[in-house]
Amino acid sequence: MKEALKAKDKSRGILTETTSLEKESKGIKTDKQLYKLLQKRKTASSNAVREFQAADRGDLTTKENEQIDILQGYLDGFATTTADEVVGAIQTTIQEFETEGVTPKRDKVRAKLFRPGGAFEDKILDEALVAKTINRMVHEVAPSKPRAS
Repeated sequence: MKEALKAKDKSRGILTETTSLEKESKGIKTDKQLYKLLQKRKTASSNAVREFQAADRGDLTTKENEQIDILQGYLDGFATTTADEVVGAIQTTIQEFETEGVTPKRDKVRAKLFRPGGAFEDKILDEALVAKTINRMVHEVAPSKPRAS
């Protein structure tokens, strides 16, 4: 994907930012890191559109919307983890805990999924969906006990 950006960079600043990060110790080494950078830029552009609209700056709104379209095009080029794959990986991880005789806890399930070698290591996915799904599935297996009054 970085090569595509270098070949035809219409999106201002992305190539500069990736090059800058590569020069630092925390360079972009995975597609997931590049995906997050593009998402961050898209969010910034969306915020700018709202500000430009509030200031009645149609010219800048149009340019920023074009920027968002370009960024979305790049984002659409990534293979992302589907909701079914998320559910399957969480279900497998919960079953592993149960097989070990351990009650699955939300934080432990999440840690196991995202650790090196875990099902979600370097996967591009909707982390909000992952959090909601883990919460729901862990609660279904081990409902929380009501608090004493």
